[in-house]
Amino acid sequence: MQLTSLLNKLLLTNGVQLSKVPKDLTADKRQRPSVGHVVELIGPSGVGKTYFYNYLRSELEGNWFFRNEVKRISNYKGSSFSLLKEQDALLIESFLNKKYDNIFSGKEALQRKISLYEFFLKEMAADVYFRHTKLARGLFSEDGITHNFSKEILWYHEKLHEGDEKKQHDVLQRFFDNRSVILYEAPTTQIIKNLKIRSSQEPGAGNDWFHYAGEKEVIDFIESSQASKRKVLSVLQQYGIDVLTLDATKDLDINKKKVFEFCSSVISRNKE
Repeated sequence: MQLTSLLNKLLLTNGVQLSKVPKDLTADKRQRPSVGHVVELIGPSGVGKTYFYNYLRSELEGNWFFRNEVKRISNYKGSSFSLLKEQDALLIESFLNKKYDNIFSGKEALQRKISLYEFFLKEMAADVYFRHTKLARGLFSEDGITHNFSKEILWYHEKLHEGDEKKQHDVLQRFFDNRSVILYEAPTTQIIKNLKIRSSQEPGAGNDWFHYAGEKEVIDFIESSQASKRKVLSVLQQYGIDVLTLDATKDLDINKKKVFEFCSSVISRNKE
């Protein structure tokens, strides 16, 4: 590690960065029961998703791949979107175009908008890579597409409902196949408390909402996000997606047990 660090510093002084090649996920050939399935842990920023996810992770390891693993290999390969067929590509393009419009119509500084869009683009690329590459395990993701693209999913669904075009409904259904959602939620007061702690510990971080907005704006954002999640869950269930709702204020072990029971249930049902 020390040699790598020294070599990287030397190369950086000459304008070259040494990059670590990410783990090749396709090298794992032993198929797990979770294969082909995506489970997304979603909820508003500050609800405690990452803490809960990390609490689960050691028992998930070995049977599931994780979002950051998939994201690293997707970024490294850089060709995820070329894996898509024409109709699927048009759907993803619609989501990304709408996301671009939603971000750049906001009041944030330009650099913040660019960073946000790059983040969401990489999230979508990772999802595409996982769903269109034969891997031996499923994907367990904190956040995920149903969280990061909830507004765009609602917009697209409503647009289809107006036109009622079956082919496009089928494409959206295919996008949702083998995907399940765990909604982690808490009262707004608890989320605000968590966000203030985060802000004090990591001021100015990308997810430090109090760095970018006042308390009223943050509360409005949380309540809007929660309302959006409830709407998108209703849409997801119309497409046959299994949903588990957890109270983030409850005991971690009780919620963990519910997660593993839920994962076993949806995997078993999809194999019938």
